[in-house]
Amino acid sequence: MRREPLARTIQISSAAGLIGLVFHYLSFYLVRTPLLTDQISEWMMARTPSRFAVVILITLGAWAKPWAATGALAALGFCLFLCRLIGLARPVAVIALGIVIACYLDYSIGYPSIAGGLLFWVPAIAFIAFVPARIPKPDAPPERRKFLVEALMSTGVVAVAAESYLRESMLEKRAVQPVDLFPFQPALGERNFGVGLVRAEVSTVPQFYGMSKNTVDPLIDLNTWRLKITLDGKPLRSLRFGELLSLSREYRYITLRCISNTLKSDLMGTAQWAGVHLSQLIDRRTLPESIVEAAFIGVEGHDDSLKLDYAFGPDSLLAIGMNGKTLSRTHGFPLRLLAPSYYGCRNVKWLGEIRFVSKPYYGTWQRLGYTKEPLIHICSHIDHFRRDGPLLQFGGVSFAGTRGIQAVRVRANKGPWAAATLEPVLSPYTWTRWVAQLPAAPESTIEANAQDKTGAWQELSPENPFPNGPAGPTIVIAHT
Repeated sequence: MRREPLARTIQISSAAGLIGLVFHYLSFYLVRTPLLTDQISEWMMARTPSRFAVVILITLGAWAKPWAATGALAALGFCLFLCRLIGLARPVAVIALGIVIACYLDYSIGYPSIAGGLLFWVPAIAFIAFVPARIPKPDAPPERRKFLVEALMSTGVVAVAAESYLRESMLEKRAVQPVDLFPFQPALGERNFGVGLVRAEVSTVPQFYGMSKNTVDPLIDLNTWRLKITLDGKPLRSLRFGELLSLSREYRYITLRCISNTLKSDLMGTAQWAGVHLSQLIDRRTLPESIVEAAFIGVEGHDDSLKLDYAFGPDSLLAIGMNGKTLSRTHGFPLRLLAPSYYGCRNVKWLGEIRFVSKPYYGTWQRLGYTKEPLIHICSHIDHFRRDGPLLQFGGVSFAGTRGIQAVRVRANKGPWAAATLEPVLSPYTWTRWVAQLPAAPESTIEANAQDKTGAWQELSPENPFPNGPAGPTIVIAHT
């Protein structure tokens, strides 16, 4: 059998993908089967190296995740292309190969719905199996026909991205809006400290970074939401949001830092949080001695765990408020975990279950190979700089989780180190703001290096961010 032209194989597989997605998206909107495009794009985003992911997020902003969905569309189209190409357009071979590829892909990405999968794969595979493998005549097809085919393919790509973007926008409009929860007075630092050189000591809610692995974040309905507390999956207790609000609360300034940071990025923020302790929800003494960890599971599936001593310890908090109001959807409404010793990936949002387990628990990022103890590495960030005659003035923040910062040193062009001036911290859980000045020529390379309260210094050479998170020097060129 003669092979059909490669361009025709691409066109047929692309059309098959779009046909399958029509049925698949109808199923999503009618009976809420999960979307393959969401699952694949989340799989891809979780595995994209930080040095690329952060650039994409900063460059594309709100469109970054929707365009990740188009990457999922490309993956599905490629699978269908392989079916058609290897199956030589013979229906039995294409169908057999399609079943194998569909099962493998759905299993690999953890797609949970058999019905949702069938509604994509059956029409898509049927199309590529039964469209005849005609060999076009030597003369090229009409330009109009080529234009229509390419326009259809492009429209499908744009439609997938637009659907994801509009769905997120609509859910955000429907989300429960934050309401006043506690008096918030952010002006607690030294108000004249590092003016023009250092960021504010407390981030506003819009300024505070928001990251998730989801193509579209969940929308919580308080009428049905419950926080379930379980013991190896068996129910122990269930709480409504109103019950959590009735508990006595602790108010605390805490800094969070994302594990997806590079040595240049600044996904970090400080807020005043209101929350309760795990011990207010359950008495640790009632748990069996065999329990080793507490797993925190979000309603959308993201999960992580803490050892019992830390989960019940003074550092961890179950947050219901941020900067005077209840949590926003972006930051985990109605309830999120705060574990300030660790990178943000451990601070699970949209909590739906706290599960006490008798075996070590491996959450989302551990299943991807990341460390089970993602302690925050010492880090610094230079915010702003300006010239004052021969002196270069600059400032920034340094952070080391709950270990705190006791010193920051700076230098220019690999010269001698000089001490920076530190501001007293808002709490043991926040970043430290600092300012410094050095004699430095224009276009000098400046560096900041922090020391935590154990005596350890920030790394002077970069380390692989996988699997322990980013660690390395803070270096910028001062363009003055």
